[in-house]
Amino acid sequence: MEIPLKFAWASLVYLLIGSTMGFAMVLNSSPLTPAHAHVLLIGFVSMMIFGVGYHLLPVFAGTDLYSLRLAEIQFWLQNIGLIGLAFTMPYRYASNSYLLGTEVFGSISLLAIYIFVYNVARSIIPPKIATKS
Repeated sequence: MEIPLKFAWASLVYLLIGSTMGFAMVLNSSPLTPAHAHVLLIGFVSMMIFGVGYHLLPVFAGTDLYSLRLAEIQFWLQNIGLIGLAFTMPYRYASNSYLLGTEVFGSISLLAIYIFVYNVARSIIPPKIATKS
């Protein structure tokens, strides 16, 4: 499956998960609010933006995506980071016992975002044209 479609499908899955978490929050008072927000913002919104960005930004710039491999790495790191955050955040806000897990998974998610920015920036920056002297 192409990279943009992987991000789009993951985005739709996170929309379902985040919406279900929101409904669960209405039914009982669980500390899901931070995880719910991250699943919807990073999982749904950002993953959709990543997929659309990987597809459209190089087209707009008239270039190819700098690295499919980096995009694939970013996809998996973003999912690992987000899923880890979703599972550790509710407990982290209940006590400090899961603080390290939240920090580790948050760092993985942030690294994935940096990879996206680097990959897209390298894709849309026009290559230097060699000039003859």
